[in-house]
Amino acid sequence: MSDTVLKVSDLTVQYPTASGSFHATRNVSFSLQRGERFGLVGESGSGKSTTILALMRMLKGGLVSSGSLELNGRELTGLDDEAFRKLRFAEMSLVPQGAMNSLNPVLRIGAQIGDIYDDHSVRHGGAERERIIGDLLTRVGLSPEVQRRYPHELSGGMKQRVCIAMSIALTPSLILADEPTSALDVMVQKQVLATLGRVQRDIGAAIILIGHDMALMAHFVTTLGVMYRGELIEVGPVRDVFSNPQHEYTRMLINSLPSFDRQARFIKAAHQEALP
Repeated sequence: MSDTVLKVSDLTVQYPTASGSFHATRNVSFSLQRGERFGLVGESGSGKSTTILALMRMLKGGLVSSGSLELNGRELTGLDDEAFRKLRFAEMSLVPQGAMNSLNPVLRIGAQIGDIYDDHSVRHGGAERERIIGDLLTRVGLSPEVQRRYPHELSGGMKQRVCIAMSIALTPSLILADEPTSALDVMVQKQVLATLGRVQRDIGAAIILIGHDMALMAHFVTTLGVMYRGELIEVGPVRDVFSNPQHEYTRMLINSLPSFDRQARFIKAAHQEALP
C-alpha cells in the first residue's frame, strides 16, 4: 500500500461573476503522506478554504475547472455524487469552522453522530449504538452523557470536540480541519488542537489544518504551505519555512508575530515535536 494519502495536482477553482470568471485558486499542487500534519496558511481570500472545500466537493457556486485530486490512489474528480457521498466520513472528513453552524440545533448530539453510521449502512442495536457513541465522545474528552444533549447546551469548545468526534467516527484516512479553533479563547484553542492531534495520531490519518495563525501552525503541523492570491507560493517542513522563508509574503507573515523574542520561540517550537 502506498503511503501517499492525498495528491493534489494543478487544482484550479473558478467562480463565475458578472465580469467573467474569478480564479479562487490557480494550479495548486501538494501531496500528503499517511500520518502527516499539513498546514495551509494565508490571509482571508487566499484560497486555503476553497482548496479543502474543493476536496470535499462543497463549493457553493464554484467549480473545479482543471486539475487532479487523488485520494488513496483514486481520482475524485470523475466520481458521481453517490460514490462521493460514500467516501465522506469513511475516507475523508471535515472539521468545519464554526461548530454551532454545522450542528443541527434541533437534534441531540447522539442522533447526529448516529446519522453518520446510518448514512453508511453501519448498523448497531440501540444499546450498542449508545455505547459506541459514548466511547467516541470519550476519545475526544467528553462525557458519554453528551450524546443526550442538544448543541445549545454545550460550550464552544465542547461543540468543536463533537465535530472532531464526528470526523473520526468511521476512521477516515484524511481529516480536513478548517480553522477549527476560530472564535475560541486561547486556552480552549490549545485543548481542542491537542484533542485533534491525539485522535489523528491514534487513527493514523493525515490532516490538513487551515488557518492564518502562524504561531498555531508552528506548534501543530509538520509541513507548512503558504497561500497568497490563490496560489501555493511556498511549501516545506515547518521548521525550514520558519527558519528560512523563501517568499516575501511568508517573511511578512513571520515578521507579523508580536516581537522578535516571540518569533524566536515559535521558530524553536517548529524545530521541536508538534502537539500530541
